[in-house]
Amino acid sequence: MALFFLAMGSSWAEEKTETAAVSEVAAPVTSGWKQQVTANLNLNQASFDNWQQGGTNFISWQAGLNAKLEKDAPADNWSNSLKMEYGMTFVDGQGTRKSADGINLESVFSWKTWPQVNPFVSLAAKTQFDTGFNYSTGTAVPTSAFLDPGYFTETAGLKFVPDQVFNTRLGLALKETVANQYAGIYTVNPDTGVVEKVLTELGVSSVSELNLKLSSNSNFNSKLDMFWNGKDIDRTVVEWDNLLTLSLNKIISVNMEDDFRFDKVIYNGWQIKETLGLGVAFSLL
Repeated sequence: MALFFLAMGSSWAEEKTETAAVSEVAAPVTSGWKQQVTANLNLNQASFDNWQQGGTNFISWQAGLNAKLEKDAPADNWSNSLKMEYGMTFVDGQGTRKSADGINLESVFSWKTWPQVNPFVSLAAKTQFDTGFNYSTGTAVPTSAFLDPGYFTETAGLKFVPDQVFNTRLGLALKETVANQYAGIYTVNPDTGVVEKVLTELGVSSVSELNLKLSSNSNFNSKLDMFWNGKDIDRTVVEWDNLLTLSLNKIISVNMEDDFRFDKVIYNGWQIKETLGLGVAFSLL
């Protein structure tokens, strides 16, 4: 998958249109901070009364906040991003369940040493707002909470930036996973089997980002994040997030999200989340 991103990024770098060239001339690199904050709210509802084809009443909502703070100077670039989401779903006969929950913070500082390849250092932090449950057994079993687990990754390496649409980076990384009440799930040392409150791993991190602007208010964003601890290849942690936003007007939009996870420590297989919603999105900054 990383090769797919790299190939697409290289293709865009070689086939820039005249419009893109004009845009680059019109927007020279400055040393000021650029701020962007957007919020969105999606709502879904269905009600059935004597509907013979079947169906279950439900109401769901999901809110999100995306913020970016970037300073692009002639000699360096400092990009900071924050993504938060939370959602609940009420299903008749089953009660209310959490459908989305995430806090992702990332800061990347790079030096423009070469035209397209830049040394970088980065810090990433991931957790959730409140308690998560496993409903597969028919009974709500708590499995996670705020900073339980929490993931912190520090990376240093090289970043390839062929254009504004695509970038990828590769580096040596130190990953710390913290847990408390649910340490038996997330921070078991795979080599010794000992449950630890902080599991520290040294490995290789690869992050690729694709940001396509389909129209003035429609975008496709994809991020592939992988961490390998240098041991068995099947212990590579993969997180691949894809978001398609189609704006019907300046406020109302259709959002389709497909997220994929692979982490053998948590679940020996692919975890997949798909959401489709109609909602409102607006810019705060």
